[in-house]
Amino acid sequence: MHILKYFLLFFVVVLSIFSCDKKNNLNNSLNQFSKSDSLLFEKKIDSLRKNYTTNNDSLISYSENIISLFNSNKAVLNEKIAYFHFNQSNYFLAEYFFTEASNIYLSDSLLENYADQLGNIGVTEELLGNYKNSIEYYLKALNIFDSLNLELKNSKIYNNIGIVYQQLNEPNTALNYFRKSLIITEKLDKHEISANRYNNIATIFEEHLNNLDSAIFYYNKSLKIYKTDSSNINLPTILNNIGYVYLKKGNLTQADSLFNSALNLCVSQNRKSNTASILRNKANLEILYKNYDNAIKITKEAITISQTNLNTEIELECLKVLLSAYDKQNDFKNANNILKNYYELKDNISGEKQKTEVNRLNIQYEVKEKEQKIKILELKNNIQHKKLWQLWLSISILTVLLVGLFIFYKLQKKNSELELQQMRTDIQDYIIQIEEINNKKLETNKKTEETIFQQIKKFELSEREEEVLVLISKGFKNIEIADKLFISLNTVKTHTKNIFSKLDVRNRIEAIRKTQFLQ
Repeated sequence: MHILKYFLLFFVVVLSIFSCDKKNNLNNSLNQFSKSDSLLFEKKIDSLRKNYTTNNDSLISYSENIISLFNSNKAVLNEKIAYFHFNQSNYFLAEYFFTEASNIYLSDSLLENYADQLGNIGVTEELLGNYKNSIEYYLKALNIFDSLNLELKNSKIYNNIGIVYQQLNEPNTALNYFRKSLIITEKLDKHEISANRYNNIATIFEEHLNNLDSAIFYYNKSLKIYKTDSSNINLPTILNNIGYVYLKKGNLTQADSLFNSALNLCVSQNRKSNTASILRNKANLEILYKNYDNAIKITKEAITISQTNLNTEIELECLKVLLSAYDKQNDFKNANNILKNYYELKDNISGEKQKTEVNRLNIQYEVKEKEQKIKILELKNNIQHKKLWQLWLSISILTVLLVGLFIFYKLQKKNSELELQQMRTDIQDYIIQIEEINNKKLETNKKTEETIFQQIKKFELSEREEEVLVLISKGFKNIEIADKLFISLNTVKTHTKNIFSKLDVRNRIEAIRKTQFLQ
């Protein structure tokens, strides 16, 4: 359900960066080239596409070489190449060349084009997770569009800002910007765009404010517009959204009717790829009807479709529904297999997302986690160095003392045997003191560890989960924990997730802090 709704939101964002007018302007600008220049440009872009790498320095150099081949239209070329990198999901380079284009437009006093690029940069910052920067660029573009009285572009910027605030989980602020955007589109009689705005507002009421009646009201306003064209690709989606709200309200009959209408539209529009999320919702409905076999059949069909279309997010949600159906049937064998597939796919999705990050740009959570790990490693290294230094100092002192005693023995060898015995006794006492100090340290560490385990007990962890948590605190990776405890990697992952859930934390660092391992 979330994927379909946010697809509409993302679609609106992309409209701001790939609007038809903008594409036509770019094509018209490129058409000013000679035929040979146009062919050369397309040939170079095609070569760049075929040899696309993960080395951004190389990509920047290659892209700039393409631009340098032409004596005019530098801003348009930078913008065109920025779109190309955007299509490759390389948002870092897309922003780089949008910035280059914006600087040229600004120097040429082309304010509208300059503001367009600011909006584009806002989109890339948003997709990179830099929401604060994204809003700043959107507001700069908004001020320029407002001064130029470009109301439709103002509407797009308002909508994009609303989406950012929605992702920041500030629904009331997002709702305010969506409504500002809607006022403009209604004033300009942009019915299709208004339908999208109604959908965004409905999503806020459903997903964030839990106001299902208001959500249905705005979804229906959107549906009324989409219904004017039975071939509208958004029509099945909006029907599915409304059906899901009725499912939440417990109106199963109405929900089933809407899901069936959405599926029929997908068939009539020959868009079977869009049916996976609808089937997933219909499977949830079948579970509520206790038709578990039918729910399993429908969910498996949805999984097949999502796999065909490489839609791993929908597949992941379908696996959750399938797991629920098997669980309701008490079919724990199949449920366990599905659970295993679910976590494997989730790990794969996480891995793919990490691979798509560009250069030093990482998801903010991952950056913070890495910084925390570095701090922990530095802390451990400092402690280890301090222990080594203390050991070296103790050995040095003992060595100096022994050398001094040896010299003193040579100088005082004529002294009585009693004095010599006393010296030996002093040495033994010193060694005993050192041992006592070490024993006290061991006792202190033992008491600290016992205190930690007592602290853990209140979280009601299993014995195995406690063992896993202790190894996590010592910096061991999942595969190392599996080896030490003679269990599988997936079992370790399952224990880890259970630990996070019971401790109400999101990651290893918070878990360690909560159980006072870092004290």
